[in-house]
Amino acid sequence: MAGGGTSSEYDPVDVTQYTLEEMKAAVNAAEYWDTYVTVHAYTPRAVRRAIEAGVKCIEHGQMLDEETLKLIKEKDIWLSLQTLSESTPDMSTSRLEKRKPVLEGQPKVWSMAKALGLKLAWGTDFLFEPELNDEQNKFILRLTEWFTPAEILKLITHDNAQLLNLSGLRSPYKGELGADLTQANFG
Repeated sequence: MAGGGTSSEYDPVDVTQYTLEEMKAAVNAAEYWDTYVTVHAYTPRAVRRAIEAGVKCIEHGQMLDEETLKLIKEKDIWLSLQTLSESTPDMSTSRLEKRKPVLEGQPKVWSMAKALGLKLAWGTDFLFEPELNDEQNKFILRLTEWFTPAEILKLITHDNAQLLNLSGLRSPYKGELGADLTQANFG
């Protein structure tokens, strides 16, 4: 949690959490275990601190600017974006308000990230709203605003697998993940 989020009432989206030294300690500890750190963050300030600490992946990032996205590219860091929904039936008014800048930034960041050629992964925060699990495929289809069907298939399989491969010896998945789809014939 390098920055605030929209899933709780208590941490504002715009805050940066943890000091640089604390984040570096987490990255060092992960390296001792031959794995990596990914952080939850939306804002440029939180993401830049995480990059300086040495993280390998940013989760979310829907409020990032082009300068920060270019830094992500330069540092060869993964960006795991989500296609968030506007609301769920039990979402409070304060959570809806917190979510607005994230939702407004979502199309802009997906477009810029693709144009810049960032290493992208895709995921969800359905952990916090498990009633949405049955909707996962519909959330994947929202990617058609920015990607072709073949690009989406590669993103959610091969590309996500490449990110998971960074887990090294700590990976819960044995064997090689993510077949190379660049040679696949979908015709």
